[in-house]
Amino acid sequence: MRIIIAGPPKAGNVWLKCLLGHIYDLRPLTKQETPQRPQFHLLKAWLEGGNFPDGTIFHQHYDYRDELADLVDAVPAHTVTIIRDPYDGFVSSYFTIQQHKDDGLRSGRRTDVMAGKSLSDPDVVEYLRNGGFRNNIRRAKEWMESGRTLVVRYERLHSDPIEELRSVTDRIQPVPDERIAAALETCSAENMRKMGGEKSKHVRAAKVGDSREKLNAEHLAVFREKYADMIRALGYEVR
Repeated sequence: MRIIIAGPPKAGNVWLKCLLGHIYDLRPLTKQETPQRPQFHLLKAWLEGGNFPDGTIFHQHYDYRDELADLVDAVPAHTVTIIRDPYDGFVSSYFTIQQHKDDGLRSGRRTDVMAGKSLSDPDVVEYLRNGGFRNNIRRAKEWMESGRTLVVRYERLHSDPIEELRSVTDRIQPVPDERIAAALETCSAENMRKMGGEKSKHVRAAKVGDSREKLNAEHLAVFREKYADMIRALGYEVR
């Protein structure tokens, strides 16, 4: 069995990778073992080189395209995408930028304008107004609407995790609820923080609705003006 988690960043990808990895006893591939960047031609060459071992899982933030889905199907491998409320996703992305602002890894990115600034800073609001977060929402929307991936909702992983995971595992390979429950315990936010490495770096608030405490009226007005159509398309409330 092989699983690729594809879709937008800051949606719970590392959590989902931990969960599915433990449910199916899959080894997570390291960054050194996967394509350098989430680009179609790199994935194509990597797959054609036989670099995706059986019994492994990885995640990268690919844009959807039919040719990519065809490649994954031909391996064969399963594709899973996790979707999250865009408001919470934006807040999570903002804090990730702050976390990495001094390590030099994000230099030259469009998001650099937000580094070292408060969430309410005019530059952060202007980044949002100029469509800076639109690609993340678009990527989620296109994967969700493609019909070529198994969709998991971040919010339901919190509210009804066994049922949400069962909706995916039943289509990959059915497993007992006890196996899902064991994975949920192993991959709790507290345990993932203790694991160190990538897992600990990607777990911050690990909750639903963080944006309701963090975003102000100006942020919400921009979301209504610039992103309302895509938020609704994903099935979330426009605030």
